[in-house]
Amino acid sequence: MTSSDRIRILIVENEGLVGCDMATTLGKFGHLVVGICDSGEEALKRLDEFQPDLVLIDVHLAGQLDGIDTARELQRRSRVSIVYVTGCADRETVARARETHPQGYLLKPFNHDELRLAVEVAAQRHFEENERQRREQSYFEAFQSLADGVIAADLSGGVVFMNPAAARATGWSPEEAAGRSLNEVFRIYQASGEPAEVLPAESASESERTVFLTTRSGERLPIHDRTAPLRDAQGQLTGLIILFRSSAPPPTPAVVANRGTAPLVDVVESISDPLFSLDSRWRVTYANASALKLFNRSLQDMLGLSLWDLMPSVARETHYEAFSRAMLHREAVNRELYLDEKQIWLEMRGYPFGEGLLLLVQDVTARREEAERRNRIDRLESLGLLARGFAHDFNNLLTVLLGNISLAEMRLRNAITLPELHTAKQATLQAQNLVQQLLTFARGGAPIKNLIRLGDLIDTFFTHHSRAARIEYRIEVQPGLPQVAIDAAQIRRLLSNLIRNAEQSQPEGGEIIIRCFAPDHAEMFPGEMVTDQNFQPSGLAIEVEDKGEGILPEHLPHIFEPYFSTRKADNATGLGLTVCESIAKAHGGSLTVRSELGQGTTVRFYLPLDSDADDTDAFGLSKVFDAPPEVAAPTPRILVLEDDPLVRSLIVRNLTSNGFEVTESAEGSETVRIYQENMSQGRVFDLVILDLSIPNGMGGVRTIEKLRALDPDVFAIVSSGYSDDPVMAKPAAYGFAAVLPKPYEPADMLRLVRNILATRGLRRAS
Repeated sequence: MTSSDRIRILIVENEGLVGCDMATTLGKFGHLVVGICDSGEEALKRLDEFQPDLVLIDVHLAGQLDGIDTARELQRRSRVSIVYVTGCADRETVARARETHPQGYLLKPFNHDELRLAVEVAAQRHFEENERQRREQSYFEAFQSLADGVIAADLSGGVVFMNPAAARATGWSPEEAAGRSLNEVFRIYQASGEPAEVLPAESASESERTVFLTTRSGERLPIHDRTAPLRDAQGQLTGLIILFRSSAPPPTPAVVANRGTAPLVDVVESISDPLFSLDSRWRVTYANASALKLFNRSLQDMLGLSLWDLMPSVARETHYEAFSRAMLHREAVNRELYLDEKQIWLEMRGYPFGEGLLLLVQDVTARREEAERRNRIDRLESLGLLARGFAHDFNNLLTVLLGNISLAEMRLRNAITLPELHTAKQATLQAQNLVQQLLTFARGGAPIKNLIRLGDLIDTFFTHHSRAARIEYRIEVQPGLPQVAIDAAQIRRLLSNLIRNAEQSQPEGGEIIIRCFAPDHAEMFPGEMVTDQNFQPSGLAIEVEDKGEGILPEHLPHIFEPYFSTRKADNATGLGLTVCESIAKAHGGSLTVRSELGQGTTVRFYLPLDSDADDTDAFGLSKVFDAPPEVAAPTPRILVLEDDPLVRSLIVRNLTSNGFEVTESAEGSETVRIYQENMSQGRVFDLVILDLSIPNGMGGVRTIEKLRALDPDVFAIVSSGYSDDPVMAKPAAYGFAAVLPKPYEPADMLRLVRNILATRGLRRAS
């Protein structure tokens, strides 16, 4: 696709801001947006005006027609490609949408890169489809103009095409011949009078043969014919093409000049896949060169052999019934079997041929391996959808549990200490860790970064880590290491997985060394010369070394693959290192493994130092700390958007009990209305706390857009259980001052709120 092939895009979206944002984004990527409509009726009315190639359409529209009915009518009127851009993911809607054969289905919310990829893929497919149709039309016109007769048939023997020259020679019109048996339309005989096979026993692609064609009227004509394969875009055999011409005395020069086209068969490649035919007793009656090569036999050795003598013994038990049914009922059959001696998978497609079958064989080992890989990816995507589907509600519940347990601890702190409350809190935090690990593994969530010292994080981790028996732990942290912008929760998960792997590799006990250091240049970049001998790479590393059993060399290339594990007997999931790799890549770092059998394994997480610390939040609030008790207003006013009543109640109780005036709302439109009404009365809110996702309502992103339109100085915190959402990683880009991931403790919320309000007061004072 070149710059001159700009695809014309029509956006059909009932939300005006969303449509305008999509148009702006696509324009930045060089695409041409020809129009924006909010209803299907308007899109159909202005179709001739816009003449789009690609339509981005929502399912829910402003008019009577929904997006799917509109797409169906657009396709009926014009050759357009469809990409659905919608928040609908229920089975019924997806099934209806699938009937329109869309080029994509993009779920809201999405980021700009996801939109760009969806449009580019759809555009490429659109151009390829147009090019295919253009080629097919040119081929059709070429076939029609040939002076040689051309007949095409599918592998079941039915005629699918006949050009005018073939119609004149056979006496059958193309309309009458379509769907009829090839043996009925193209009846050919040897000079001896015996019927001639359409596909001769020897290779038909090397030389012509002379046979006699019996026309529909009974006339016999001598002809030269050739047979060649028809293949699809993947190179699979889909049928046969026959070219023939009269072998009568040479025509006059005028006729020769009129013909002017060489036989098409000269440019059609020969069958490269193994192909052989069977009689009704399973005996091989024909085999091409590829079939002989596959089974390592000569033609003399191959002919007369039974199919089941060529196949592994288990093949007869597994596939005999299917092939027998195909031969008995004269129907096609498709089976896959494993050829042990060559360790490959073969697809065998059988078609009725004479009294037996024509078998086309194809090596599908690569396809099966790719299918297995895609199946793993599909399972990961399904896992991601599952995790994201319940993460929001689950983290809301954890927020309520953790908040109420923390409040109970605070009330009882001066009276009595209950270890049961502490245990319940730890269990709640572990439940949060499980959800976040699942999200990280399935979707590779963007990290929510804060400036932290890795040494402090490691010390805190081992304060709470349950150490394995008979294992000595050594922690070596290089002094003076700088702070680094990381997601502490994700790095703790990475460290936990690496430590657990090291412990499991030493079931009888041993030693684990945890190092944190700045690697020197010679170690990170061996063989390179530097002018500054004191140069240090701008990065830090965490190493976990064990003295365990090590990893087999043949297993090393697979250790990061999902579900790969050498400890299946211990119910290992094979997900630990996959999660670690996702976390490392999300932080812009890398994960490397060194291992020797019997000597142990060392895993290194390298984290480059970059400027991400500047993006941890909008106003440099990368670290929550205790702000001074004095705030900007005597009684700070806070507006809360939270759809879950239990979480909302917890927030209100926590803030009001600490001297804040709180107004609550359950949906974004209500939040905007309350904010606007208070502004008109001169009672501005000091802070807004917005839940990111509101089912069936306006969420945090849309709400902050509308609030900033009303009050550019609005201060807002975004809170969500979707820690993998890009808003949580880059809050400033969406207009938020800070983030508050769920679940959280009430004290964490109070510290963050006071910090924000103190910052707001300082800014107003300046």
